[in-house]
Amino acid sequence: MDILKIVPPPKESRFDSLLAQARAEYCLLRVLPKRRSFLMHVLYRAALMPLWNPTFLDDYTTTIFFWVFMPEELIGTDEGYRVLRHELAHVRDAWRTGLLPFALSYLFLLPAGLTLRAFWELRAYTETLRVEFEETGAITDGTLEMIAEQFTGPAYLWMLPFPRWVRRLLQKRRAEIIGEGPSGDRR
Repeated sequence: MDILKIVPPPKESRFDSLLAQARAEYCLLRVLPKRRSFLMHVLYRAALMPLWNPTFLDDYTTTIFFWVFMPEELIGTDEGYRVLRHELAHVRDAWRTGLLPFALSYLFLLPAGLTLRAFWELRAYTETLRVEFEETGAITDGTLEMIAEQFTGPAYLWMLPFPRWVRRLLQKRRAEIIGEGPSGDRR
């Protein structure tokens, strides 16, 4: 006689839980494998990214309105959870600001200098810092430096090419987050 073994359903990942929660708020939200996206390939070529950001299709997540184009190996993982937290900051900002004003302020005030793109990215990278603090109880100088390089280098078309200023902004954000504590409440 065969005995049926009852196997509990797999535990939902943090990524899946966050995505379900976000979809409840933004029903149009989709996370899509970036390399499989025709739109992302067109954007990559049209923006001449092979010349200045050759790893765009493999190393970066791109959010356009409610579509999050993510490297496939990140989808469903803890690293994907961290990235999705960052990208959902963009989804929230686009929703609150209005899709068209957000897109215009993000895309067409380029390339460098004091643009709204830097403002939007600072908000999203603040979420990245918050995730690191929640997971480790600290925000490392290495993380601040990695983010500063995103602002001041070719990945975002030198959107804020003032490294010392960017580092000071990030240090201030780190101090604010640490002052809030892991729950986000002020201490």
